[in-house]
This record gives sequence, C-alpha cells and structure tokens, in this order.
Amino acid sequence: MGHELKDLWAKTDARVSSLEQEIVDTFINFLREVAKHYLQQGRLVYFRENTVVHYGEGGFGELTIEGNEDVCEVFGDYIYEVNFEPDVATLAQQGYTLITEANLESIRYVLR
Repeated sequence: MGHELKDLWAKTDARVSSLEQEIVDTFINFLREVAKHYLQQGRLVYFRENTVVHYGEGGFGELTIEGNEDVCEVFGDYIYEVNFEPDVATLAQQGYTLITEANLESIRYVLR
C-alpha cells in the first residue's frame, strides 16, 4: 500500500506542477499582451516581478502603465497586477523595469 501511495503522490504532484506552470504561462502572456497594447499607443510601461511570495499570495508582479484609466473599466474586472499611474517617472528607482517591445520577456514570474 505504501508504494501505491508514493506513486499516487508522484502522479498528483507532477500534474499539479504542470497545471500551475500553465497558469503562470497564461497569466504572464496576458500581462505581456497588455504591455504590448499600451506600448503601441506610445505609453510608458513598467514591470516589477514578484520575487518574494507565491503568486497566490502576492500576484505575479506589478504592471504599471502610464495613464489615468480605471482597471475595472478597462478590463471589466479588477486585476491586481495591472495599474495605471499618471506619473511613472520614479518607478525605475523603485526597482521597476522599463518595458519595451524588445524586452517583453522581462515580464516574467518564476515558480518558487
């Protein structure tokens, strides 16, 4: 019975890890597409990766877009990781990365 439970756990763990990576990939792709959309409008876009806690506790990071829009009005829902700020001049000093179309891959999250 012990061997069966070890096998059961190994299969379960592998499946959960696979699904979790799919969630991360899907959400990061969403953030990259949002960034690209606003970059093509000539907006400044910054990102700071969540490197501290699991995304379930602290989100995937912070995507900050130059502007005054309301997240709920833009997306029809509140998205923790996306916000609009009229003044983004100091974000680089706060650890954010300036995003361009050339470095969209800088929008990332590593499972811990």
